[in-house]
Amino acid sequence: MDFIQEFKTQASGELKHLSVKRLFILSLIAGCAVAAVFTAIYFNSAEIAAYGPAKASIPGNAPDVTASMNDNGIRLMNDTFDCVCSKDKEYALCYLKKKSKAKAVDFRLYKIKLKENFWTVAKQNNIDVDTIIGCNPELKDMMARKDQVIIVPSEAGVLHQVKAGESLKVIADAFGVGEKDLKDANNIGFFLSHGDMLFIPDAMPAELNENIAKIYEKRYLFRSPLSGRYTSLKGLRHDPILQGVTKFHNGVDISAPIGTWVGAAALGKVLEAGWSNGYGNYVKIAHPNGYTTLYGHLSRIFVHSGQTVKAGSLIAKSGNTGRTTGPHLHFSIFKGNAVMNPLDYLW
Repeated sequence: MDFIQEFKTQASGELKHLSVKRLFILSLIAGCAVAAVFTAIYFNSAEIAAYGPAKASIPGNAPDVTASMNDNGIRLMNDTFDCVCSKDKEYALCYLKKKSKAKAVDFRLYKIKLKENFWTVAKQNNIDVDTIIGCNPELKDMMARKDQVIIVPSEAGVLHQVKAGESLKVIADAFGVGEKDLKDANNIGFFLSHGDMLFIPDAMPAELNENIAKIYEKRYLFRSPLSGRYTSLKGLRHDPILQGVTKFHNGVDISAPIGTWVGAAALGKVLEAGWSNGYGNYVKIAHPNGYTTLYGHLSRIFVHSGQTVKAGSLIAKSGNTGRTTGPHLHFSIFKGNAVMNPLDYLW
């Protein structure tokens, strides 16, 4: 009993000598410990919920598919978004919804229908082809295939998965946007976490696989000669004038009122500027690397053979001359004698 009494006396004395500052520090440490425990419990429960059944959001034209996070799904969660997309698009959507920091963007699966292409899908969803490429990193070409499943966001923009050590400034510079734009579009805290998926609004893809990168190189060669709706594309088609006749169409037709200004698609030298029975008033321009472009059905021409023109220079006005059923511009791209698809260049 004497020992216990002595211990109480000594403890009481020690407590009297404890400063208010020490008590505050001890309380702070205890509070942090409790917070850490509750945080661990919260994230553990969130992790379990994330691996539970997750129903993919798919529009009416696609099957109603439920993606459950089985053992394979859990393993995929440790892969990069690129890898998951190449393995399973349903899991990729679950993966994206778990890791996305986007504030107000909805992601869903879209199943390609017969005769659809990426341009028509983009138009239907009020986005652009850059968005489709930037949200589906597994794509190796621009050929949409029936029953192919892609991820489509509710707004135009691209995805970026944060790498270890990346800063907000590095990411913003890579996509040519401001840091504020990234913060406004994403729930970003004090630090970026490795693996987080950021949505960069109204941006072009900054990281492309080798195949898509080669396709994108063409985009910098030409600009559209005018703004308008494509009414006919390159390829075999029923002749619009000769009933029952199928012919090869070597370019695209762009609807435009008579008198719309037509600009040169790239720097070059005018090869021909005149008249043909098919194209009516037309201009043909030679460009670097063996390319030539042709502009047909013009109402007026403002350049002459041998003249050098800059990209975007006004060379003519659209019209309805030659063999045509209505006002539009016929535009073709050739490389040597080969007919190119303008849609590979004019996105």
